[in-house]
Amino acid sequence: MLLSNNIKGILFIISAVLCFSIMNGITRQLSETYNVITLNMFRYWFFALILILINTYNNKSTIIISNSKKKYLQIFRGSLLAIQMCFAHYCFLKLGLIETSAIFAVGPLIVTALSIVFLNEKVDWQRILAIFFGFIGILIILRPGFRGFDPLSFLALACAFSYATYQILTRYVSGHDSPTTSFFYTGMAGAFILSLVGPFFFIQVKNFDWLLILMIAILGTSAHFFIIKAYQLAQPSILQPFNYLQLVFVSIIGMIFFNEVLEIPVLLGSLVVVLAGLYSFRRDTIKV
Repeated sequence: MLLSNNIKGILFIISAVLCFSIMNGITRQLSETYNVITLNMFRYWFFALILILINTYNNKSTIIISNSKKKYLQIFRGSLLAIQMCFAHYCFLKLGLIETSAIFAVGPLIVTALSIVFLNEKVDWQRILAIFFGFIGILIILRPGFRGFDPLSFLALACAFSYATYQILTRYVSGHDSPTTSFFYTGMAGAFILSLVGPFFFIQVKNFDWLLILMIAILGTSAHFFIIKAYQLAQPSILQPFNYLQLVFVSIIGMIFFNEVLEIPVLLGSLVVVLAGLYSFRRDTIKV
């Protein structure tokens, strides 16, 4: 039964990564015409609507679900993710899917580094070494001081730090609130913060593009659901390495649909980051 649950969890996490990759590809296409803030506002409206419908179907009171012991931190956490998504999709447009995702791959290592500082987690010297090599890989991708370096790469790196911060906050609030409450604030806080800004960037949407917007909303919401199911069935140390499949998926999408080129420094740097990340999680497995 344990093996069966692990396989199901792996299938769910792969499905989530695939949904996110396709969503990012469609958003990359739409962002050539529409502002990324507006696009994410539509996605979060759909997310919030689904949350309301699910809670209504399960006869759960919104007031009870929103009752949090860390309410302001939950609001900040959800808002941070929504803002981070807007900047991430801007990077997809300006830097490309491949290079941006390669930089984002350092995220799990950043989570490990931040957990030492903010969660007082004990980390052995081998994992610290993995973090060091992960950032070496990022330097290979960024190539600061060399021809071809784009300053926007630092924005992508800032997005990786922001998402890692979101994950650290999620770990922290999980000790005080239920997953349902955290999921509620993820959708509602994001929908609220983007609704304050998104309408100012709205332009007339073409009929077919409404279908694409609906697709990214469904894909994003489905991905969040798949992640929840995956972590219900399997341990993080088993699932985390499969998140690196996003590099594979977005590289295929970028090269086929956007004529992106997988440059040698990006490929080498990605390999260093991924190997460092896999080694770090291997240490987790051994420790467990």
